[in-house]
Amino acid sequence: MKLTLPTIGLLSAVLITMPIAHANDQQDAAIGLMALNSGSATITTLAPQVRTVSTGVITEIELDDYKDTQIAYKFKVIDTKAGKKFKLTYAINDGSLLREKSENLSTLGFSDLDREDRNAIEQVEKAQFDIVKKLIELETKYSAKTLEAELESKKGVVFYEVELASTERGMQKLLINVATGEEIPVMHRQSHK
Repeated sequence: MKLTLPTIGLLSAVLITMPIAHANDQQDAAIGLMALNSGSATITTLAPQVRTVSTGVITEIELDDYKDTQIAYKFKVIDTKAGKKFKLTYAINDGSLLREKSENLSTLGFSDLDREDRNAIEQVEKAQFDIVKKLIELETKYSAKTLEAELESKKGVVFYEVELASTERGMQKLLINVATGEEIPVMHRQSHK
């Protein structure tokens, strides 16, 4: 690759902003952890509420802000048997349901799921893999809280990408194989004390 002045400038800009993005991720994780530590809602307490709405596959759990007023857990659930996709948002401070939205999985008879997503969901169902049960196990094992978990499918492997945070260990990312339950650490960022 021939390095021209514009290319060098672009690469420099990317390299300069990488530490800023890293710092923002850590700060967001720290703020989320503070909210989780001061709130009463946890993955354990919210799971039964989610399951009363749908017993489908949880494809994503994300700790995020809700209308810039509070921190909330957002759940995305795909229920192929009911033909619906659910988006549920729960307050961290008290576990109350802030938002519930459901949509059909098909439009005019055509599935809204692409082949890769459908395959990933089928693999979770086949393996009877329960991401909530696994997250509870990981939170106990690492004395951490869940920031995010998302179902992924790459190179024929179906897995959840999980981000955890704790005051002792900082932020860490794991990949959880749906077929075997195996966990592979991807990243560990120690918090600065």
